[in-house]
Amino acid sequence: MADQGPNAEKTDDELAREARAGSRRSFEELTSRYRRRLFVYLRPRLASDEDAEDLVQETFLKLYRNIGSFDPAYRFSTWLYTAAQRLAIDAFRRGAADQHRLSAAKNETSAEPAAESDGERGDGAARVADPTGIWAAARTLGAVRFRVLWLRYGEDMSVEEIAAVTGRTRLAVRILLHRARTSLAGRIGRVTRPATLPAAGNGGNDSKGESRCGARSAVG
Repeated sequence: MADQGPNAEKTDDELAREARAGSRRSFEELTSRYRRRLFVYLRPRLASDEDAEDLVQETFLKLYRNIGSFDPAYRFSTWLYTAAQRLAIDAFRRGAADQHRLSAAKNETSAEPAAESDGERGDGAARVADPTGIWAAARTLGAVRFRVLWLRYGEDMSVEEIAAVTGRTRLAVRILLHRARTSLAGRIGRVTRPATLPAAGNGGNDSKGESRCGARSAVG
């Protein structure tokens, strides 16, 4: 417990650098900060809470095994969400292949996998703190729009960082954000500004005067 206090006061990027140098406790602190937030991000794309939880675990395991490749020039959150995005795509492809085989065995027409749907999946993402209900409304916009809103306002990522995570162009991200904000404003009956979307939060970083959802590192 003695090391948990100091770790809680450190930024994400400080912890990532320490984890890269071999500190397991620093990595565990990062896991604690991001586990719930990553679940919220992944849940709309997957078939169940259990699938999302498994993918969260898989993401952190992959990052722990490859922590030596973390580049301190970039934000830890960008690296984390990029890895999660790739694993989610792999999981969808595996699910699509399994469903195709199952459908072929039943001699039925293969249906579109539910994991690829842009619609809402279950209520597991309700785990995020959402006193205003705005994130609940955002989830009704579909998985893709929810994800870009979450990265922009929940994780405070720039358009460039969102483009890197999602594999889209910056223009595509800007268009998605604009459409998502417009749709969200229609759902909640008022203009939605960035400040109205609750941030994810991450432990003790606020006490060091950093951004609402994690440390910013100087990129470039």
